[in-house]
Amino acid sequence: MSSASRPSIAVAWALCLIAAPVLVQGVTRVLSAWTGAPHPALFVTLAALAPTLIAGLVLLIRGKDVPAVAWMIAAGAGAMLVTLAALPVALVAAALAGWLAARGLPRLAAVAPVPRGRLTGILWGVLAVVAVAQVGRMSVFMADPQIRWGALGPAPFMQKHSCLSSYAHGAELARRGDANIYDDRYGFTEDDDIPELPSAIDIGPLTMDTYEYPPQFLLLPRLLLVLTDEFLAIRALWFLLTAAALVGVTLALARWLGDEAGRRLRLLVPAIALAPPLLITAYFGNFQLMAMGLSGLAMLWIFNHRTRRGAALLAFLIGAKIFPGILGVYLLAARRFAAAAWTAAFAALYALAALLWFGTRPFVDFFEYHLPRLASGETFGFLSLPSPSMGNLGIFGVPFKLRVAGWSGSEADAWALARQLSWGYTLVIVALAVYAGWRAGPANDAHSRARLAGVWFGLLALGSLRSPFAPPEALIPIVWALALRAAAARSRGEAALAVGLWISMMIVIPVPVAPAAIAGLALQAVIYATAIGLVLGGRRG
Repeated sequence: MSSASRPSIAVAWALCLIAAPVLVQGVTRVLSAWTGAPHPALFVTLAALAPTLIAGLVLLIRGKDVPAVAWMIAAGAGAMLVTLAALPVALVAAALAGWLAARGLPRLAAVAPVPRGRLTGILWGVLAVVAVAQVGRMSVFMADPQIRWGALGPAPFMQKHSCLSSYAHGAELARRGDANIYDDRYGFTEDDDIPELPSAIDIGPLTMDTYEYPPQFLLLPRLLLVLTDEFLAIRALWFLLTAAALVGVTLALARWLGDEAGRRLRLLVPAIALAPPLLITAYFGNFQLMAMGLSGLAMLWIFNHRTRRGAALLAFLIGAKIFPGILGVYLLAARRFAAAAWTAAFAALYALAALLWFGTRPFVDFFEYHLPRLASGETFGFLSLPSPSMGNLGIFGVPFKLRVAGWSGSEADAWALARQLSWGYTLVIVALAVYAGWRAGPANDAHSRARLAGVWFGLLALGSLRSPFAPPEALIPIVWALALRAAAARSRGEAALAVGLWISMMIVIPVPVAPAAIAGLALQAVIYATAIGLVLGGRRG
């Protein structure tokens, strides 16, 4: 390989250290499930990090890579793991870690973006160190939730909650075909001694979430259950898939922006990953992060003349999460009729596949039982409580937050107003999608492309805020959109505005008292204004 600059090496070194434990844990945890052998999660993460850590240090000092060093450290780490885990796990961990250090690191160093300016470099370095530490310990916790120091917080909810549990559980119940997968009695929290209905899968020390998605989504977790029926192995693999989606979507957008804007966006990958809405969503195993990012990727493909590929992806996401359907309205308004038609065709295909695989029971229960309760907010009965009200960013939650702020309306008044607001809000975001789609035109430079992607992500954010309960994960599309706008900014003022809005989105006020509720409503208004501004910010080419 040709020699790379030391700043490029340092950036590549940090990125490989972030990726190594996620990759190795995700693959080897499944192998441990297949062999039935113990999985020493901490030592697997250490074995994943060691080759890149040493090889990167050598590369920094010499300026040239020494693959033999990486493979030697990987072999030593594999030998250590043989004493603690099954031989296949040790061999695969050593092979993956060795390949990343010996091949991936030098290749990435040759193309890695470099921060410009000493202060920018220092800030990026601090961010990278935090990311290595945070992702490294999370990778241990994903593979073994008994190792509590890997959790993001000491609260029982942070140590036991898993959104992913509902996906795997729903897929297993649907396979059996003899139960309502949307029955709330399957779910239980850390405060419950035992669920009302017995779980169909073993989720270890974690709690069971309630399944909320349409039946088409079950295709994805069901494929994972074919791979392995051990939930903790699926959990580690899911974390890997989520990380891959986050990085892949960001890099695809960076390539689309091109040149200087693309370089800046690639450097923002650690900042995007560490943004609390994305980090916590990945940590809990929620599909929301993948759904929002991949929806943006689907639109990118469609607008780059890969219509069927983009439509196939978008159709699955609409069937899985519903709210990406707002992009279908946008496509029709933008006169992308072929893309809209292909999306509808693929959506029908996925529905048919789910019907053939799981039968009619999940569909009947979804339309007759779950959807009416979802529309009315009944399935989220806790919304009227003060603490959940503070964390709900959805339009449905505004009346309950107003009650905390001092509004004298009764709880029944709040529920009635919430339903009225939701349907009025639905008409508003449909109108915004039509307006933005009608104005859509070609994007021929980084700035116009960032604005165009901002429209897609703004619509996704507004669509997700239509849910009766929209926690901060609804901010994920705005984080991506603001990162794009900052990367493609034409002036420091424009970049500063994007960064300032980004920071304001990260403020959380959980205390259910009147002054906090008033501040929370003000921040919520900023969120909606930002999303609407992104949608209206796209210009006709």
